[in-house]
Amino acid sequence: MKFFSLLTFVAAVSATPVPGLELSIEQPKDLAIRQTNLAQLVATTVQTANTAITSSLNSITTALNAAGNNVNVDVQAIIEANLNAIATALGTGAGALTDAIAAAGGNIAGAVAGFGQTQIRQLANAVNQLVALLANLSAQLTVVVNGLDAVAPAVLDGLADELAAIQAALAPFTGPIGNIVNAASGISASAALVLRGFDLLVPGLLATINTLLGGL
Repeated sequence: MKFFSLLTFVAAVSATPVPGLELSIEQPKDLAIRQTNLAQLVATTVQTANTAITSSLNSITTALNAAGNNVNVDVQAIIEANLNAIATALGTGAGALTDAIAAAGGNIAGAVAGFGQTQIRQLANAVNQLVALLANLSAQLTVVVNGLDAVAPAVLDGLADELAAIQAALAPFTGPIGNIVNAASGISASAALVLRGFDLLVPGLLATINTLLGGL
């Protein structure tokens, strides 16, 4: 009987709210903001995309160099697969960034409010890598587009679709990064100085790539 009385007492205590205790319980949205390190996420996302995209660009360059002016069906398949992989890498990165921002309730300013020097450096390094990635993408895609001058129209149409997919994936990938960088830049003058590379370089690189791909 004593055992059952103890169980009854424990159940009653568990069910009885303790005044003030509810104040220590974080709401899901607040917890997501605190736990989501957007700086680390941006760094990881850019690094992952850079690795995948660089590999695909190298495969395309190798295929084009080997083919010369003879871009046959086999070469076309290699180029298409790797262009598709680039668009997929950008899309995957965009999804990860968008999901993290959504998990923070869209409150990017709140998610970066506690950033210190470590997080700012992570963002700055990610921006530098993003700039290098876009510059490489621009240069390599220029080679690809110029190398398609002599290919058959049917082949060009297939590759143009993949290039258009890359163009469509760029803004969803770089946009969230820009929003996070801009929010972090508002933390302090030093953060704004360190992160200014995004506004100085990324829009111009995107414009170059969009002009290149838009002319197909």
